[in-house]
Amino acid sequence: MNVLVTGATGLVGSHLIEALAERGDRIWALVRNPKRAEFLRSFGAQIVQGDLIDPRSLEEALRALAPVDFDVVYHCAARVALPYQGDRRELFRTNVEGTRHILNLCVQSLSVERFVFVSSVAVYGDVNENLIREDHPLRPMGPYAESKAAAEELVRQYAQQGLEVVILRPCVIYGPRDRNFLPQILETLPGKPFPLVSGGRQPLDMVYATDVAQALILAGTRPQAAGQTYNVTDGELHTLREVVEAFSRVSGLPLRTLSVPYPVAWGLAALSYAWSKLRHPRKDPLLAPSGVRAMARPHHYDISKIQRELGYEPRVKLEEGLRRAVDWYFRWKEGTKTKEEEAEAAYGSVREM
Repeated sequence: MNVLVTGATGLVGSHLIEALAERGDRIWALVRNPKRAEFLRSFGAQIVQGDLIDPRSLEEALRALAPVDFDVVYHCAARVALPYQGDRRELFRTNVEGTRHILNLCVQSLSVERFVFVSSVAVYGDVNENLIREDHPLRPMGPYAESKAAAEELVRQYAQQGLEVVILRPCVIYGPRDRNFLPQILETLPGKPFPLVSGGRQPLDMVYATDVAQALILAGTRPQAAGQTYNVTDGELHTLREVVEAFSRVSGLPLRTLSVPYPVAWGLAALSYAWSKLRHPRKDPLLAPSGVRAMARPHHYDISKIQRELGYEPRVKLEEGLRRAVDWYFRWKEGTKTKEEEAEAAYGSVREM
């Protein structure tokens, strides 16, 4: 198969390219900075320079892409942010307008059979339910979730023009090359007591990056996936406390937890947020009232649909996945990186999934 991957240097995109290479697919990687994508060549990917928020750069990319008939385009590129935070303008510019630009490219300039979009369970919002299915109403809260919901709507609109589309909604994704979730947790553990709202009893779904890659390939290749939306998790039930404790075990970092009642946690977060914004107006604080509210809600999603229809079966258990991810993180942080890890080092505030 001929496939195009956006966000190819990021957590999801790079693991997807590895999995596609194992299948023997012909891969084109659309990247903003070719130098940081050199490690993808070892998987046989052809590097094409293009910035999704710059239509003129995409016109240049067409010279390399237009002669190819693509079976699947995997749109993994996105700007990510802490829950309920982030610059709304920049999030919508990348996640909505960038998605519009790649969709235009697929429909108007390229021959593309199927478009697979990586969304997020964030589009459901703070749902106080124990198990959330794909047909649940979308109530996004905060700029990031709203940008993903708006991008989903764009994808559905383009489906009406004859493009086959599939939408995946992963939960918290982790694994080697994770520069978002891992640093936040690991840099917090050895310091002050880790606050757990209401004892951390709330479910928090996780999924390892290679399992997301598996789900993406199923979404791109199974005929019955066309037009469908799927949740993606590891299929297990973890509480926030269990996730944090697992991080502590595999990293060897000491863990001190502090159970905080919700009203107290919200009040402290409000004060901390206000003080932080006064000192650093352009920086999003790690702790905010909206984040506390999210920590007090269950985040558990039903994956029976993707299992039943596409045969998706998560393969990596939480503790083993965290062990692999943490090992990569410490090697990356300490400078004992492989050539591939050096090539994909974090850059700027824009991160690709």
